[in-house]
Amino acid sequence: MAEDYSQPEQYKTPEDEIRALEQKLEAKKRELAEKGAELPHEKEMFRDVLREHVEELKVPLPSYPVPPPSDDSAKKTDDKLKQDEREEHIRQLIELALTSTIEKAVRWAEAESPYILDELHDHLIDDYYDKLVALRKINQ
Repeated sequence: MAEDYSQPEQYKTPEDEIRALEQKLEAKKRELAEKGAELPHEKEMFRDVLREHVEELKVPLPSYPVPPPSDDSAKKTDDKLKQDEREEHIRQLIELALTSTIEKAVRWAEAESPYILDELHDHLIDDYYDKLVALRKINQ
């Protein structure tokens, strides 16, 4: 996946994005605590935070170039993608989110289809959260 974007990203590094997610998660915890609500498991709160984060990233940016699909993938539709190809593609997008930013992965997924974006979101909740916990960025 080439990284040829002319528009600046909100987050320059994965660490910047992780800090933003951590701040949003802490704000969510404070908000619920102030309301006197019972705090759900942190992963459930992270699911909401990540969903909001992805929605914020989906705000259309003017003239944000979409990476051209390869000849092979341009001929395939979501319905025709084999499950293993689809899983590999999602894995690549998750890797992009972890090594670059969620924003880049979301932009790629948006350019392809809403189904890919939805699947990416579902996987990010588990995979990204687990990686963050493993990296001790978020304590369970």
